[in-house]
Amino acid sequence: MIRKFLGAASMATLLALSIHVRAADQPNVSGDFAKDFTEANDDAKAKKYTDAIAKVKAIQANPKPKTAYDNYVANAILMQAYGGLNDQADAEGPIEVVAASDYYPAAQKAVLYKLLASINYSTKNYDKTIEFANKSIAAGDTSEDLAQTLAGAYYLSNKFKEALAVWQELASKSEAAGRKPDEKTLKFIWQTSVQLKDDAAQAKVIEKLVADYPKPEYWQYAMVSLRTSDVHDDRMLLNIYRLKNEVGLLTSGDEYSEMAQIAIDQGNPGLAQSVMEQAIAKKVFTDPRDVDRSLRLLDLAKKKAADDRASIAKDEAEAASAPSGDVLVQVGAAYLGFGMNDKALAAINAGIAKGNLKRSNEDYLLLGIAEARQKNTAEAGKAFGKINGDPKYVRLAKLWELATHSSG
Repeated sequence: MIRKFLGAASMATLLALSIHVRAADQPNVSGDFAKDFTEANDDAKAKKYTDAIAKVKAIQANPKPKTAYDNYVANAILMQAYGGLNDQADAEGPIEVVAASDYYPAAQKAVLYKLLASINYSTKNYDKTIEFANKSIAAGDTSEDLAQTLAGAYYLSNKFKEALAVWQELASKSEAAGRKPDEKTLKFIWQTSVQLKDDAAQAKVIEKLVADYPKPEYWQYAMVSLRTSDVHDDRMLLNIYRLKNEVGLLTSGDEYSEMAQIAIDQGNPGLAQSVMEQAIAKKVFTDPRDVDRSLRLLDLAKKKAADDRASIAKDEAEAASAPSGDVLVQVGAAYLGFGMNDKALAAINAGIAKGNLKRSNEDYLLLGIAEARQKNTAEAGKAFGKINGDPKYVRLAKLWELATHSSG
């Protein structure tokens, strides 16, 4: 939701300087109005705002000629009086006159233009908000709240390209200062890039969100291009489920069951057992028939895992003599399923070193996961970086790398 960002300082506070900024070396008001101006000014200082306004209105209604400085002083007094009454609607005109005047100190103009931007934002006059926010920026205001207001006004005016540029600049400034960008700023970048149908901007900002604020809702967006319903290759599907489980997106009983069944089919019953134990502990199955099926699947996974654990050393020795290193990598994947991460890393590295790989992308993905399990973040990144060609594997590798960094 786009909202107003400017601070809550009252108009009276922001405009308190209006009477005091008239330097002694500025011209005098016309002699015909000197007494009236003095009285109006004294009323404003004494917080007799209604009286001050009445006196200034009388001066303005007087047909006698007035100088530009008379007009400036009249509006300066009105500005403070309306500010004291917190009357934004009537204050706007005088503020605009004073801000545009050569008599008003240039160093203070940014404050008034910022206030004008705030007033117009509150009345949903976004074109005026944009005008005055840009004038305040030109006058030297570099505050984030003003930039947020400007971006919000652009967005609500359907000027999405301009809004995106402002929010991206805010994010870049934070990064340049060694800070992670504000979460709401990144969300606005996402929202605006969706409006622009800018896929590159969407992908980039989602990666920032999952890296800096790794919440399931952001991971959902990040994995849009890896929807399991669009995948018909079980090896790829299992790897997507691995990532979903890693980042907290594996929530439905059907997905837990499918992941476990594929893991069993691919010779990784340790992973299947772990997954089903998680699902049952989380009580994701509620229908009695689903509960019964899940327990039967868990029993099957346990039996196969016990057999596999007993034979895995023999399987590793046989895989070492296989023509392709892929077989040894899959033994490493089985070790991963049992949580034996050191043995997994050794077997996967040995398989890749053996060469003659038919599934190199999956092999390097598993290597990256094994390195990450051992807290070898840099080495995990190197492994993920070797994945190429298949866009789904490339995307999966990038997301795994982000998950690795965000988790530690």
